[in-house]
Amino acid sequence: MCACTVVLLVYLVFAMAASADTAAHMPLGKVHIGVKDSMHTGFITPADIERDFTAAVVPGMPRCSLSICRMEEALLASDKIERANVAVLSDGSLAVDIVPMVPVARVFDSHGAESYYINAHGKRISAEARYHVDVPVVCGSFNERHTPARLLPLLSYVASRPELDALVSTVVSTPSGDIIIVPAMRGHVINFGDTADMPGKFARLQRFYRSVSPVRGWNSYDTISVKWAGQVVATRRAGHLSDVQLAVAEEEFIDADAETVQGFDPREADNGIVPDNAYQ
Repeated sequence: MCACTVVLLVYLVFAMAASADTAAHMPLGKVHIGVKDSMHTGFITPADIERDFTAAVVPGMPRCSLSICRMEEALLASDKIERANVAVLSDGSLAVDIVPMVPVARVFDSHGAESYYINAHGKRISAEARYHVDVPVVCGSFNERHTPARLLPLLSYVASRPELDALVSTVVSTPSGDIIIVPAMRGHVINFGDTADMPGKFARLQRFYRSVSPVRGWNSYDTISVKWAGQVVATRRAGHLSDVQLAVAEEEFIDADAETVQGFDPREADNGIVPDNAYQ
C-alpha cells in the first residue's frame, strides 16, 4: 500500500506539471475587459484598457508569453485605476476586471499647478477635459505640512450625510491651518477650524441656520465660525444690527464686529480666488 501510494503521488506530480506545461503553450482566447464604474466617472473605459494595456495581447498567442503579474502591476500603476484583476479562464480567454478610482474632491492648489482629483486615500487622479465629476472643491496653498489629505475626514463625514453634502460646495485650507467651508448658498463662509468634533460643529451650525439667520437675515454675516467649542461666532458684514430676540442661548452665540478670518478674506469667495466651478 505504501509503495502504491508513493507511485500514485509521483504520477500526480508529473501529470500536473505536464498538464500545466501543456496549458501554458495552448493559444490564448479572446480578451474580455470589464470596467465597474459605479459613479460613471469616465476616468477609464474598456477602450482605454485595450489601447494602453492589452494592445500587445493577441488571441492565439501562447499563454506562457503573457505575464499576468506584470499586467496587473501596470494597471495598478495608473492613477485612474483603484483595483485590477487579470486571469486566464478555463476556456482560455483572458478576463481583465477594472475598478476605476473613486474621487472624493477636486483640488486647486494656489501654487499654480493644474487641478487634480483625490480619492479617499489621498491618491492623486489627474483631471482631464473629457470628464467632470461633481465632487466638493478643495482650495489652498498646500505643502508637506498642510496637504489635501488632512481634509479627508471632513469630506468623508460630509459625504456620508446627504443634508451636509448638499450644503458644502468648497473647502479652503488657509495658511494658518483653519478650514474654511464655502457653502452652496453664497454670501458667507464658515470657519470650521479643524476636523475635531465635527458632529458638534455641524450641530451648532445647523442651529444657527434655524434660529439666528431667519431672524437677523441671511445676508447679515459674512463669516460664521464654529471653531471654538460650544460657541458660534458670527461676524457682521457691515454696520450694526438692530436688537432682536434670538432663539439661541446667549453663551452659545456671539455677534462680532466685521473682521477678516486669519489667512482668508471671506470676500475672496466671490472675487475669483475660489474657482467659479466651485459652486457647481
